[in-house]
Amino acid sequence: MGRGGQESQHQRGLNMPYFPVSPELRIHYRVDDFTDPWLDRPYLILQHGNGRSGNFWYRWIPRLATHFKVVRPDMRGVGRSDPVDDPESQISIEACVADLAGLIDSLTDRPVYFCGESMGGILGILMASLHPEKIRALALVATPAFINDSMKTRYALGHGSRLDAMRKMGIRQWVRETSILTRFPPDSDPRLLDWYVDEFAKGTPEVLVRYSDLVSSASAVDHLGGIRCPVLSLFPKNGQITDDAQVRLFREHVPHADVRYVDSEYHMIHLTHAQECAGAVRDFFLAAG
Repeated sequence: MGRGGQESQHQRGLNMPYFPVSPELRIHYRVDDFTDPWLDRPYLILQHGNGRSGNFWYRWIPRLATHFKVVRPDMRGVGRSDPVDDPESQISIEACVADLAGLIDSLTDRPVYFCGESMGGILGILMASLHPEKIRALALVATPAFINDSMKTRYALGHGSRLDAMRKMGIRQWVRETSILTRFPPDSDPRLLDWYVDEFAKGTPEVLVRYSDLVSSASAVDHLGGIRCPVLSLFPKNGQITDDAQVRLFREHVPHADVRYVDSEYHMIHLTHAQECAGAVRDFFLAAG
């Protein structure tokens, strides 16, 4: 039973409640629960990456929600979460970690499974290091320990910086060009790319720029050695953001991690290789016990 009777409020199937992270701000989350009603299945947090929302996990739900109570939070200011008035002061890595810790406490008094993609995985690393009692096992999908200088230059698209490019080009054009460059292979369904751009561009520009600033400067390197739970790391083969140097960091600092490759050079493997990734994460968590 979740603290404060929270779990008893969840209906079977899909529920979309809010969690207050401050007196004036709530984050939205979805609960996808198609587990057998007589079984007490654990929670699994699916945390989206930079500028995205819980909507981007839609391909995973049929493969996970009969085994786990799947929770898809929207970070502050994106998706269906409340808008923020001052992204600079209200959005930070520390605030995102605190939001997740509070949300988990509201759901259950037991450790949860946590899967994050890209920046969502960085938050997962911090959760496992700073709040080890809350994380039962951790899965990371195309998660860098930091963004290297080469990628910062490529995402600037000829402008002074990534943030300059987003402001001068506009969010929609910037995300389309960078998605073609690094996120989706050339043979992707063009409708998937259109959908991705449309969903991403729903975010408030100032909020999206703030998150891009955070992810550009964030580093989880110092927290890798603090992870004690089982870890699965799924990387694109020859990934542009998660290159060989990134993979070596995980192998060196998280020696008990299960590192695997997905046959793609592009970043959005949680969408382009959803069945493979979701199946690997499901089986890893089930085996973790």
